[in-house]
Amino acid sequence: MNIKWIKWGLAASFAGAAVVLLDALFLEKYFFECKSFSIGSSKRNKNLKLLLITDLHIKKVYWPYYEKLARTINTIKPDLILIAGDTLDGDTKAATVEKFFSRISVQIKKVAIAGNHDHIDKLAISSLQEIYSRYNCDLLINRSQTYMLQGERFVITGLDDFIESDSCFLEAVEGVGREENHILLIHSPLQQEPVLARLKELNATRSPADQLNISYIFAGHNHGGQVRFLNLVPKLPLMSGRYVNGWYNKEQPYLYLSKGFGTSTLPFRFGARSEINLFNYWL
Repeated sequence: MNIKWIKWGLAASFAGAAVVLLDALFLEKYFFECKSFSIGSSKRNKNLKLLLITDLHIKKVYWPYYEKLARTINTIKPDLILIAGDTLDGDTKAATVEKFFSRISVQIKKVAIAGNHDHIDKLAISSLQEIYSRYNCDLLINRSQTYMLQGERFVITGLDDFIESDSCFLEAVEGVGREENHILLIHSPLQQEPVLARLKELNATRSPADQLNISYIFAGHNHGGQVRFLNLVPKLPLMSGRYVNGWYNKEQPYLYLSKGFGTSTLPFRFGARSEINLFNYWL
């Protein structure tokens, strides 16, 4: 075989490997997607912008993609930011978390829940809650909160993580009746299965006028597989079920599972580009 062609083949192989490595370690995180969806009423009288962010996995180092994310959020100017867990990543520095949230307009209301990594991080949940509160963010642990957005009532129910903590749906919705705009935040999509069973049981004991009316469930945790080949997912995180990413459930409440933003265990993504999600909620 011609030595020249062997050299060309080796050069092409090395170049291809370098491109894949660059994409996995940097491009799929820095050049993240902002996927937009129109949800809510078909009347389309008023539009609220809800921004879902999950699995930030902020580590010790403040990487440039977090700065780009903060700028993107400020440009979008959402009415409400929903954070579906795993802001932390095992050995996070409080200063790094503070730096990220300080870059986002404090005027934007934020709501967060805890994920499994938030519970096992060296930074205590109580410390994370203090950081959240300084930047206009409520941490909902098995509770519901009502927000007025452009003059409309929005109820957000946030469940605690069910892998490293105790999730209790009935506790979270205690005192909540039928609401026209009611969203549930969970961390793992598998968490929806016992929740839907409890929801059905609870509504069976209530009159139609007082039944819970949860329209949407938002989740993270699975990272879209984080590493995918030809749309095949070799491995999903613990307690993920068969969910990967995208829309699930044929009837209300509809589940959207985000691929999330950061990385866990492996410091790269491949075939599962980071994303945030803008929901144009029509009233």
